Amino acid sequence: MSVSRPQWRWPIALAIATVFGLLAALIGEGGVWWALCWIALASPLATIAWCVARRAAAPDGCAG
Repeated sequence: MSVSRPQWRWPIALAIATVFGLLAALIGEGGVWWALCWIALASPLATIAWCVARRAAAPDGCAG
C-alpha cells in the first residue's frame, strides 16, 4: 500500500487547490480573495499544460 501513496500526492494537492479556489470565489468579498481564487483555479490548468508540453517535448512521444 505504501508504494501507491506517492502517486496520489499531486492529485490530492490539485483537488485541495480547486476546492479552495471555489470556496474563495463563493465566500470571498473581492480584492485578494479574487486573486487567490484565480491562482487556485488556474493551478490544475497550468499543471495540465505543463504535462502536455513535457509529453510533446519527449523524443519518443512518451513522458517517461
